[in-house]
This record gives sequence, C-alpha cells and structure tokens, in this order.
Amino acid sequence: MAKLYAAAVFAFIAAVVIVVTGLSSEARFITVVFRSFVGFVSAGLIVYIVLRILAARDIIDFDDFLEAKDEEALAELEGEAPAESEAGDQQPVADEAETGAAEEPAQFEPLSTEDLTRMKTPE
Repeated sequence: MAKLYAAAVFAFIAAVVIVVTGLSSEARFITVVFRSFVGFVSAGLIVYIVLRILAARDIIDFDDFLEAKDEEALAELEGEAPAESEAGDQQPVADEAETGAAEEPAQFEPLSTEDLTRMKTPE
C-alpha cells in the first residue's frame, strides 16, 4: 500500500503544478483540466512502476520498511527492546553525555592565531 500512497502523493503534486502553471499562462480551463488529468495519471504510473522495480530488485521495499517500523513501535510500547537493535544499550550513554554537555554554559572564545595549527609545505 505504501507504493500506492507514494504514487498518489506524487501524482497529486504533479497535477497541482500543472494546474498552477496552466492557469498562470492563461490557457483555457478545459486544457488545464485535461493536462492535469494526464499529468496525474502519468506521474502516478511512473512512480508506482519505479517503486515496484526497486522492490523487485531488493533495493528498497517501502511496504517491508513500514512493517519493520510498526514491529519496532509495538515492541517499544510493550517495553521490549527490538531484537535487531544491539546499539540500544549504547544509546543512554550518548544521551547522558549530551545532557551533561547541555547543562554547562557554552563559552564562546574567538579564534586566535596562536590556537591554529600550522602545516608545513612539502619540500
């Protein structure tokens, strides 16, 4: 279903762009409507076909991606850590380091020439 939703979103955006450009160029209304319908259908088909090809070649499948995200969200709600995430144990350590740095006021020191590292040119 994610493929259909993505195709519909891109098709709608294409139709809106065609309507705006058609009306700003003072084209007839029936011409703008026909062109926006053709643009809606063609953009939707192109996006859907590209997403199907990407899924068939195992590059990315948005349906599987969304299912995995749903499983992770359900695991978090139940209080369980996702099985695939081994980096979850390291996350609180990074959060503690960030909060410790945020509590200290940041001091701004202008850059001076003494603090710069000078590189020697190769001979």
